[in-house]
Amino acid sequence: MTVTVTCPVCHFTNIPEDRDTCPQCDADLVCFRLLEALSEIPAEAAAVLPQASEQNTTQPPGGKKYRIPGIMWPAALLLVLLVLGFGYAINRFGIMAGRVKQMQSSITKMAAMAADDRAVIRETGQSVRELRQASAGALETIKKMQEMLSTGISQTADCPETGPVLPEVSPPPSPPVCFRQYQAKDSDTLWGISRALYGSGRFYPVLMEHNPDLAIYDISSRDRLRYLCDKKAVLQVYGEITGTVNGKRYWKYKIRPGDTRGSVIRQYCSHGTDCLVKEIPFKPGMTIGIYLE
Repeated sequence: MTVTVTCPVCHFTNIPEDRDTCPQCDADLVCFRLLEALSEIPAEAAAVLPQASEQNTTQPPGGKKYRIPGIMWPAALLLVLLVLGFGYAINRFGIMAGRVKQMQSSITKMAAMAADDRAVIRETGQSVRELRQASAGALETIKKMQEMLSTGISQTADCPETGPVLPEVSPPPSPPVCFRQYQAKDSDTLWGISRALYGSGRFYPVLMEHNPDLAIYDISSRDRLRYLCDKKAVLQVYGEITGTVNGKRYWKYKIRPGDTRGSVIRQYCSHGTDCLVKEIPFKPGMTIGIYLE
C-alpha cells in the first residue's frame, strides 16, 4: 500500500511519500521531512553525549578545561536548517505572488474585453429592434395604400367613364443616404476602423461596399474612406451585401469593367490566396462571392 503525505503549506493530500515537491504549490517537502525528523528526537537523547565527548574540550595555557555543551551542535544544525527553510519558503512565496499578480492582470483584461463585447451586443440588439419597428410601420403604410388603391379602382369601375380620373398615388421618395469622410492612418486596419465607426469590426464589408477602390490589406494615410452617418442603417446594408454558404460568410461583389480574377484576388484576398466562392466566368455586372476573413 502506497504511503501518502499532506503538504504542510497548502494542505494538498495524497502526495507520494518519496516526492520532493508539492504538485500544487511546489513547496520543498524534503525540508519539512528533515524538520519533522529533528522534532521527533527526545531532549534527553540530544543532551546525553557519548564517552568520547571528552574531546569537545579546550585546554588553555593555564591548565583548566572548558567543556563545550553537547546540545549546541543539534541546536546549531536546527538553526541552519530553519534559516534555509524560511529562505526557500520566502522565495517560493515571492514566485507565487508574482504568478497571482499575472493572473489578476489577465482576469482584468478579459473582464474589460467581455464588457466591450456586451456593449456591442446591446447596441446591435437595439438596432435590430428599431429596424423591426420601422419595417413594421412601413408594411402597415403599404397595406393602407393598397387598400386605398383597391377601393379607388372599384369605385372607378362602378362610375361612368366620363367621371374624374383619380390621380396616381406614388410612394414617398426615400431620403438621400448620408455619408461622412474618415482620414485613415498608417496604423489603421479595416477591422479597427469598422469597430471605431460602426461599433463592431464584423461590419467591415460595409466599408468595402462603399469604398470599392480600397486595398483592404494595404490601408495608409493616403486613403480617405466614406462611411454611413446613420449607424442603424449599417445592419440592414450588412444583411443585403453578405450571404452564407456551407457555414462561411461571403461578400456579394459586383464585377466592374477592367476586373479580372487575379486583380480581385490581389485586392480582396489575404496573401494572394483564392478566396472566391466558385469558379465562374468574369463579366462586368455579374455578382460573385468573396469569402470574408
